[in-house]
Amino acid sequence: MEALGLWALILLRLGVLSGERIAFHGLGRQRNALATTAVAYGGAAALLWLSAWATGQGYWVGQAFWPGAVYAVSFALYTAALAEGPVSLVSAFANATAVLLFFVTPRWDVQSLLAIGLFGLGAALLVPWGRRPSKALAWMLLSDAALAVGRLLDVHNQGVASLPYAASLFTAVLLWLAVPMTLYQRWGDVVRMVRERPGWGSIAAVSNGLAYLTVLELLRRIPATLVEAMSAWAGVIATVAGVVGFREGDGLRKVGSATLMTLGIVILLFSQSGRIG
Repeated sequence: MEALGLWALILLRLGVLSGERIAFHGLGRQRNALATTAVAYGGAAALLWLSAWATGQGYWVGQAFWPGAVYAVSFALYTAALAEGPVSLVSAFANATAVLLFFVTPRWDVQSLLAIGLFGLGAALLVPWGRRPSKALAWMLLSDAALAVGRLLDVHNQGVASLPYAASLFTAVLLWLAVPMTLYQRWGDVVRMVRERPGWGSIAAVSNGLAYLTVLELLRRIPATLVEAMSAWAGVIATVAGVVGFREGDGLRKVGSATLMTLGIVILLFSQSGRIG
């Protein structure tokens, strides 16, 4: 990835992050969420280990094991939300982790008030009024909460090399997932999913792994706040893809609402000067 220019790398990250959300929906429709998570994150873990070994960093990082329990919950809920869909509804809420982290140690000013207001307005316009709350939306918000806890745990591991830590973390997630999968006898679902949906499985695994590799490379070149702000636009792209690719309807309202939510996240990130995440 070092050969890629900055804008090419940014476009690649937006593409794989948006593609991940679409692929999770395609892979997990009417399938078990635990099995879908195992396929997507198992493939991503393999990609991360290959990258770590290729760069001479193929070693296990023990500090990733316990955070892996929290991330296993977050990733499983995230996958379940995207699989259940609609993608054009739940994708924009994947950015809500930044809002939750802001409320851990809030610093109020005009910018943060504007940011929270835009996010709240977009969310209110995006969620259909007068209908039963979406199960998928509830799962995404719970995933955001678990991810916020995981991010806070990661603060204690900042001195660890990122690539082996990520590979170890994704492997730890699989180890934790193995417990409920074994209890509920879901390993057969994994085999069937790989056999019946190899295309979606490959796209989900590769996009998931590349999403992390691109953020590592971007963090070497530009500030973390800018990386997160640019990444937030994947929510809008995935919303458009859900409307067009899966014909989920009501496109103008959904895209407009997702754009307002993303603008809110971007303003919030810059108003906090890197305190979030």
